[in-house]
Amino acid sequence: MKRKIGIIGLNARAAAQSAKKTGFDVFLATYFCDMDTAGITKNFFSMQKEKFVPNLKKYSVNALSEFAIEKFKGKVEDVILTSKIGDSANVVTAIEKNFKITGNSSENVMKAKSWKYLKKVLDKYSINYPKTFIIDVNCKSEIKNACEELNFPCVIKAMDIDKGKCHPQQIFSFADFENLISKGKVQGEILIQEFIEGISLSCSILSNGKRAVAVSVNQQLIGEKFLGGCGLKYCGNIVPYDGKSGLIQNIKKFSELIILDLSLVGSNGIDYVVRKDKIYFMEINPRIQDTIENVEKYLGINLVEGHIKACNNSDEKFNFGGERKNGKFYGKGIIYAEKDVNVKNLYDLKIDMGDVPNPNTIIKKNEPVCCVYEEGESNNDVLEKMKRNANYLMKHISKRNF
Repeated sequence: MKRKIGIIGLNARAAAQSAKKTGFDVFLATYFCDMDTAGITKNFFSMQKEKFVPNLKKYSVNALSEFAIEKFKGKVEDVILTSKIGDSANVVTAIEKNFKITGNSSENVMKAKSWKYLKKVLDKYSINYPKTFIIDVNCKSEIKNACEELNFPCVIKAMDIDKGKCHPQQIFSFADFENLISKGKVQGEILIQEFIEGISLSCSILSNGKRAVAVSVNQQLIGEKFLGGCGLKYCGNIVPYDGKSGLIQNIKKFSELIILDLSLVGSNGIDYVVRKDKIYFMEINPRIQDTIENVEKYLGINLVEGHIKACNNSDEKFNFGGERKNGKFYGKGIIYAEKDVNVKNLYDLKIDMGDVPNPNTIIKKNEPVCCVYEEGESNNDVLEKMKRNANYLMKHISKRNF
């Protein structure tokens, strides 16, 4: 009998596909009911109540964790946490009361998300990070002082992803901040941070608790207008990053030091920004990352299999990051709707894509439509190919009005 494993995440399709390839009987709990996601396993559970009208305003990490616990109880013992779910210590606490988590404990997630704790680790290894303040949303005078010290624009986000809907974003005046409060988008403690303009990168690391290996450094696509993005919105990735070798080696070294110091296990990601060859730590994602598909293509591995072996304290084949499979680069671009659209059958376009909505799905403005994949000889080659296909797809869906 196949071993049963649960996968939970806002977008957990890629991890579920990898788990299935490894031979698991996969149980998947996620928000979207996209065609390719729903086809992975018969044990598929989607929070999207209306099949043709996804609405992320009705989603929260708490709601998804409660939904997954209800659907998985008595059916699986082990679970793997992916996007958003694995970043919340409170949610991880609730899930680990019901299942064995193959990944980081709530205690370790709390450390990885605590700037008070992180600063000590970063200072220990002389790793740069933006000037950062953590202030309660009700302390307006302190917030105003912090913003003035950092200068505008600065970056804010909710410290607790269970509270409010404040994703990382730039603010250009104190009035912008007050507007977020009036709309109820920020609650509790918030992080106010110096804005570092530069190249957005990430590092994918595998750790078994005794040894950490940085398997790839990747370019992040942030706020890309050709994908319908703006500001600090995450729009995908290109694996690997083809920058200076010394810079890449330093990012790998920093990542391995941080992960081991925090006692994180399995597959983890760290985000950085590089400005004038100076590396700035941004945040840790203590769970399988969105780069999973491209890292797997790049190294010719199954990252879920590597994640499980690492979490089980195994040294078997724990040597990822050596020789790459080939000289190609792999990209994923997440396309967002620039207006409300009625999407027809996207498979008719003959583009390599994922997270494909059902025909006649209504996608709201600024919400994800699907993702497109490309490969090429360099980061720029992948980006240019992605632009062509994204433009073709955007023109197609923009014609599909109500």
